[in-house]
Amino acid sequence: MDTKEILSIPCVIAVMFSTSLITTAIMPNTVLAQTTPANFPTYQNSTFGIKIRHPSNWEKQENGTSQDTHTDLVTFNPQTINSNASLTVTVDDIADSPGTTLAQYASDEIGSLKQQYANNDFKLIESKSSIILAGLPAYRIVYASVDQNTTTKDMEIGAIKGHKAYILTYEAGPNEYDKYLPIALKMIDSFQITK
Repeated sequence: MDTKEILSIPCVIAVMFSTSLITTAIMPNTVLAQTTPANFPTYQNSTFGIKIRHPSNWEKQENGTSQDTHTDLVTFNPQTINSNASLTVTVDDIADSPGTTLAQYASDEIGSLKQQYANNDFKLIESKSSIILAGLPAYRIVYASVDQNTTTKDMEIGAIKGHKAYILTYEAGPNEYDKYLPIALKMIDSFQITK
């Protein structure tokens, strides 16, 4: 190798790096769009006014199941044998509780969970109220529970808009939780309220 070749290698690398930085600065949306995989189609429920992106290889089950004021709209599961990982979107009609604050709602959720798992089968890992969901202030509860000898770890994120609470719950067994968490977080970050 002669001196010209040795000196030209760092120059080429510098030009490639600076071109990458300029492209990122000029077209941030284009670069950002490339980080969202094309295999994340959008699920939309126009009745409840929500959108969420999900992996195309995850099973989608539209529930519509209601219990009290809660309606489970859709659950997504990885199509893996023996997996109990899931992400469920729920809407809670809180019209009968006008003025409910996010902090009150989160506290009530924790109280309900403690009551549901009254036999010391509930462990609160985290409770945070300084996050954002669909551009709205939100809470996050992370907990472990045992139900019928099955241990799960859950992350519930919720926000209030108008007379509705929008709740996304990611649940998985302790051995799967970290494995699917990055995918669940991408889904949660894509969540939109359209009404």
